[in-house]
Amino acid sequence: MKDWISRQLKRPAVRLGNRCAWAATFLSLVSATAATATTVDFWSPFTGPDGTAIDQLVKQFNETDGKKADVEIKLLIIPWEQYYTKLSVAMAARKAPALAVVHAHRIAGLAKQGALEALTPAEVKEAGLEEADYIPAVFSAGMVNGKRYGVPIDAFPRNLYYNKALFKQAGIDPNAPLGTLDDVMAAARKVRALGEDTYGIFFRLSGAPTARDFYSIYWQFDDKLLSADGKDVDPGFDAAATKAMNIMKGFLDEKLASSNDVQQYDRLFAQNKIGIVMSQITDLAQFEATPGLEFGVVPMPKFGTRQVTFALGHNFVVPRGTNSEQRKAGFVFTKWVSENAIAWAKTGKVPAKISVIKSPDFQKLTAQSAVAIPEMMQFPPSIVAQPDIDRVVQENLEALYGNRLTPKDAASAMAAAIRKELAKQ
Repeated sequence: MKDWISRQLKRPAVRLGNRCAWAATFLSLVSATAATATTVDFWSPFTGPDGTAIDQLVKQFNETDGKKADVEIKLLIIPWEQYYTKLSVAMAARKAPALAVVHAHRIAGLAKQGALEALTPAEVKEAGLEEADYIPAVFSAGMVNGKRYGVPIDAFPRNLYYNKALFKQAGIDPNAPLGTLDDVMAAARKVRALGEDTYGIFFRLSGAPTARDFYSIYWQFDDKLLSADGKDVDPGFDAAATKAMNIMKGFLDEKLASSNDVQQYDRLFAQNKIGIVMSQITDLAQFEATPGLEFGVVPMPKFGTRQVTFALGHNFVVPRGTNSEQRKAGFVFTKWVSENAIAWAKTGKVPAKISVIKSPDFQKLTAQSAVAIPEMMQFPPSIVAQPDIDRVVQENLEALYGNRLTPKDAASAMAAAIRKELAKQ
């Protein structure tokens, strides 16, 4: 194209008509060249600080590397509560976007439904996916039956936040470690002693977070959820589950935690009414945005025989029906995101790549780097039944916290219900 234009510019101008004709030809070719940019529809469920960050990343890409590569990303943000329903409907109707974000534990189910395209070896290479440079649990989560369906973006492990102002008020060193169950119990008791409306620790009593907290402690007693053949719970499930639930229920029975499930616990934490919050690193942005709140961040303590924690991650996936041109363009964007992961990490995420975690820029993010411990992160199994297993665990924990089941009975009920879900697959 450039050579042709150069030759035309060197030709002598003869008649006005010819000049007009040449100009028209030139403009049409320039327009055709400009129109070669490949548009990639991209759906994201991120809102709040996450939504602002992903919007800024898309704009930055489109203005820089996207422009150079003739790729334009068109972002559509759909809130979490509607996201999976709308994405599933769009996939079933073959009207899905060319690129989407999903949680790692959703990939197996979508792959089984035929809603996703597996990545080819060439695409894996093009996306910059090198196993040695990824958190092991993050990397393996995108694999289903030996095929890769997801490009890992990040990880978000469960961890603890603690209120430094309350710790000082309770006579606790605000820099004291919270590395063991004894440390947590001792601190929670001292904070609880400050008053009736001040609680030592908070954890959710309903919803998806209940299962995530449970797994964080369960895996400290038994590193497997399922049996080797995947058809039953692990032989040690009942014992490990009972131990985990005894710990959680113990906080409630001693009144160190409120028996009321507070949805907006961040407000109570900011009002110095909660000493310790068991949650995940994605809460960081809202705590950082609270004026005057002094808090610390530590990894999930050692409650059992080994120190691990539940984690999940976001993945880019390619819905079925995406054409080859859009696939290629989409991977230009996913690779760029992985190379510009610090901006995303600032919203409360751990980058998927170990090289980014070790970088000086990430280490400056003290809260994120405190919990970015690859060997501690454990993901749920990459199986179709996992979302249903999570629901079973959640329902039995809600019954436990509502005093309708004992820890031992809840463990037995969980095991029986998980077997039923596995048998359906």
